Amino acid sequence: MKRMAIIIAGLLGAAVAPPAAADIVAGPNSWLIGDWVLCKNPDKSPKDSMRFASDGTGQVISAKGSTELVYRVRGARLEMLANAKGYAIPITLTIQPQHDVLENHDEETGSVTTYVRKDGPRVAECDA
Repeated sequence: MKRMAIIIAGLLGAAVAPPAAADIVAGPNSWLIGDWVLCKNPDKSPKDSMRFASDGTGQVISAKGSTELVYRVRGARLEMLANAKGYAIPITLTIQPQHDVLENHDEETGSVTTYVRKDGPRVAECDA
């Protein structure tokens, strides 16, 4: 059990390595910073939203509370590790080319759940 805690701490620590101060203010991923809301939800899973900070941390926010996460952008993928009761849960979302939609592809159901910026124009298209 102690070994698992060390592994999780290492994963979370590696993903949080802060970028240089100039990158935090106007970095290549500044488009991500802020609140993203559930937009399309074909599986009717519980509604949630995500909040991303410039330091590589964030939260998944739902009616049950919030879950801390760390993230990094790799090409067209947003890779996250969510801290679920001490377990690091990996989550990967696909970033659309215009950086206005994040997609979660569910391997079990084959459906695609989407998130859009809370303050963005695409929120008008949401039905979740």
